[in-house]
Amino acid sequence: MRAEDQGAVAACGRDVQGPPAGVVAICRFAAYLGEPVMLEDLLYEPDGALVRQAVDAELMSLLNLGGFGLAAWDPQSPEPDKPLTYRVPSIPNFDRNLRSLSAKLTVSTLVAHVRGVVYDSSEAVGSQNVHPFYFDGASFALAQNGDLYDFGVMRYDLAERIDPRLLRRIEGTTDTEWVYALILSQLPDPFSPIGPRDAARAVTTSLEILREARRARGLATQSPVNLLLTDGRWMLATRYAFDYGWYPEDRSFFAREREHDFTSLWYSIGGPFGRRDDGTFGMEPGRLTSVVVASEPLTKSTAGWIEAPEYSMLVLERDDDGTAHADLWELA
Repeated sequence: MRAEDQGAVAACGRDVQGPPAGVVAICRFAAYLGEPVMLEDLLYEPDGALVRQAVDAELMSLLNLGGFGLAAWDPQSPEPDKPLTYRVPSIPNFDRNLRSLSAKLTVSTLVAHVRGVVYDSSEAVGSQNVHPFYFDGASFALAQNGDLYDFGVMRYDLAERIDPRLLRRIEGTTDTEWVYALILSQLPDPFSPIGPRDAARAVTTSLEILREARRARGLATQSPVNLLLTDGRWMLATRYAFDYGWYPEDRSFFAREREHDFTSLWYSIGGPFGRRDDGTFGMEPGRLTSVVVASEPLTKSTAGWIEAPEYSMLVLERDDDGTAHADLWELA
């Protein structure tokens, strides 16, 4: 697929200074909230694990070669409210350091991401563009599976809606980092702890701001915006798209392979995720204490997985006794 074809596939989270206007991107993310589990049981061990999805995703044909990142929380670590972060501009399949760490670390909350990019030298591949994004001390971390079509046209229209303290922290060239700063800016204090409902209001307000900016610039091509937000205590995910069904009339990824395809979001709820007695991976049966959210299931079998509906927001949290809740809200 050629980068010069308008609408070709590009960086997940549009690279606003890279490939031509109209390129589209789809990445993969996986997230976990619940009882502590081994990091390798989410990233490596299942037959559909996120690291495998970098080069062998089930629900898309492209490779995700633009980098790997994670933010992880462990209640037993020093400063447990602050995540461990790891972001590298290379694919995780050959990362011996990550493989070694994942076999020794347990996490109670995780968001991990493999980034899709255009197969072209104009692409900006670097750690500054790798998800998840987390400004030190901010209320949450964020990753995206999606792309805002022609984001470079509207990018600076958002500047007046972003807190100057956050605008100065944007280092990369992706639309996702701008969306992250925009959502944080809808909070009274983007550096204070918040609850999932505060985050949900900030997300819905930001989606409306993005919709208005697109309308003002005459942008009406499908743009998926599947977001994943977490602060280590709660998690929020969206399955959303602007202008679903409108594609450029060319040979682009959306105009061919993904026509009428709504970017997916899946989740599974149960006991902690890991290897079960029968050797398969999934949620342990019994009490609902943990949730996995992913662009696609972490196992080849979809048994035990639920596909979130289009135009929905998934709100996940745990009670003081550890009971997990997954609520689905409608997005307009």
